[in-house]
Formats: sequence, C-alpha cells, structure tokens
Amino acid sequence: MKTIQRLSILAVSGTIFALSETSRAASYTINDSSADAFLSGANPTLNYGLAGTLAVAAATSTKGAFDSVVMFNTAGAVNQFNTTYGAGNWEITGLTLSLASNSGVQGVQPSSSLFSPINAGQFGIDWLANNTWAEGTGNGNGAANGAVSFNSIPGLLAAGYDPLGTYAYTPPGNNVYVNYAMPLDSGLVSSATAGGALSLYFYAADNQVSYLFNSKDFSSNHPELTLTAALVPEPGAYGLLLGLGGLLCGVKVSRTK
Repeated sequence: MKTIQRLSILAVSGTIFALSETSRAASYTINDSSADAFLSGANPTLNYGLAGTLAVAAATSTKGAFDSVVMFNTAGAVNQFNTTYGAGNWEITGLTLSLASNSGVQGVQPSSSLFSPINAGQFGIDWLANNTWAEGTGNGNGAANGAVSFNSIPGLLAAGYDPLGTYAYTPPGNNVYVNYAMPLDSGLVSSATAGGALSLYFYAADNQVSYLFNSKDFSSNHPELTLTAALVPEPGAYGLLLGLGGLLCGVKVSRTK
C-alpha cells in the first residue's frame, strides 16, 4: 500500500510540475517595425516613408497636425510560441509598445524645422484592419503616388479600426525608451496571433502634444513590440490532475480505516 501511495504522490507531483513549466509566460520582442511613416497635415499630399522619425502633433501646434502609421510583423513571435507550447495551445496575454526618440526633451526644437517643439500631451493609438498600405520612399520631396500621406487617412480607417486607448506622453529625454501597455483588444490580438502584419495608427488626443519617436529608418532605437503568451491547457490535463489527486486521497482514506 505504501508503494501505491508513493507512486500516486510522484504521479501528481510530476503532473503539477509539467503543467507549471509549460504554463510559464513566454515573451518575444519585435525590435523593429516592418513599415512606418508620418503624415503631415501641412503637406497632405506628400509621403514621408523614408524619414528617420515618426510624429504625433495636434492640429493647433505651430507646424500643424502630424499622425503616424506603424506596421509590425508578428511571424517570429508566433513561431516561437508554437515551438514552446504547440500550435493552437497558447494565447496572447500582453502587448507592450516601446518607443524612443533622439528628440525627447521638453521644449526642444527638433533638428528639422518641419516639426513643432517637443511638448507633453496625450495621444491615441488605433489598431487598423488595413495592412495593405505602402510606407513609400518619400522624404517630403514628392507626391505620395499610392503611398501613405495625410490625405490617405480616410482610406486607412475605412477597412475598420479599434481604439486602443489614450496615452500620456511626458518627454523622457533623448534615446530613452517609453513603454506603453496595450489592451487585449480582439482585433489587435487577432492580428498578433495570425503571424503576419499588425498595423497601428497614432494621432493627437489633445491640443498640446508634439511627440517625435524614431522610425525604422533611424540609425538606432527603432519601434519595438513585445508580445507575451501563455499556455491554454487542454481540459484533459486538469482532468488527469484531478483524477490522480482523487486516487491519492483514496489511498489515504483506505489506510485510515
């Protein structure tokens, strides 16, 4: 009887250990966007896909409105999670956007006169259903020619979008990453788990913000997206654990009679 009890204890302990090991959250950081561009309200027909910065500013700022679009490719994250947990056995538990700028000091005029001085404020992020937009190769020196521009914003939003929230920007200093936790919005999570393009749209949420952050074309500190995932255990795994626990209890009860 002692042998049965010991075997039961070992079986339960092994099952608990196996579940706990595979249930640990895994994370994957996409350390560069796959496409990005800022959109200038003062130059609505021009494309800035080759610029080294992205921008968000209110229409009331001295140089007018700036919005931005950023795309990430989540294929690497999905491949890692599939390897760790098995395809279909995991779920996204968190998404964190990290942005840095070489113009991150309050009140400083960026090197380009195209932009307003840096200023704290509020900005919004939307998830975009549209992943077909082209970042372009312009730097304000020609028409968009099918690439994104300020005039293309209605088309960007036409396929559908989900507001992900309003975020506070406080200039942190130059080349300092700021992290923004995003909600587990259904559209955002669906794009993340599909293993392809995930698009975000940035815009001013008050009349104060003037925020510059590095694009993928800058020399360093590119936009980053960190995804975390955890195992979704099959119902049978917990059934096995309960069954083994019942067996152990049965052995204990039989010995006390």
